[in-house]
Amino acid sequence: MNKLTTIALLLLSITFSTSQQQPETIQETIKTEEPKIDKEFTINDPLYNLHFQLEKTKDNKHNLLISMDLKNGSYYVSPNAKRDFSGKFYMDLGSYKDLDFKGELIETPRSVEEIDPHPFVGGAVNWVRVNTSYKQSLEVKSQEEFVVFGRVQFTIEPRCSFEEIPFAIRYKDGKMIFIDPKC
Repeated sequence: MNKLTTIALLLLSITFSTSQQQPETIQETIKTEEPKIDKEFTINDPLYNLHFQLEKTKDNKHNLLISMDLKNGSYYVSPNAKRDFSGKFYMDLGSYKDLDFKGELIETPRSVEEIDPHPFVGGAVNWVRVNTSYKQSLEVKSQEEFVVFGRVQFTIEPRCSFEEIPFAIRYKDGKMIFIDPKC
């Protein structure tokens, strides 16, 4: 009986000691992901491909390069058109103290003014009908890390749709990159 009591007490103490143990905790590591970043990106549409690129020159200046490859007979109004058109190619950075456009937007090849008798145009216009690239110098006004949001907008013809393409640029440690423009 002593053996039986000893075995029972032993089993009871084992059961009691294991029930008092703290459950194992699994330490979970939460991995924070940086937004997708790149030196360039492309927007693909049935009527155009719009390619954005950031360039750093040998003298540490920065340029925003945009290439518009037209497809299926599409065209749009050049930013060099003298008249006001609601869908003229346009880009901006909003109001930021850290980064700004510097100088004029360079269009290559430069569009040529033509007369368009269409009732919505009715006169001189600079239609862009060939693949064209744009170069805009950027002025960095701060050496601190910053993010700016911008957009490119234009009306693509003959679809007659107003296109607004957002972009975001991050500046960190002297390097400029595109990040996802979503908030």
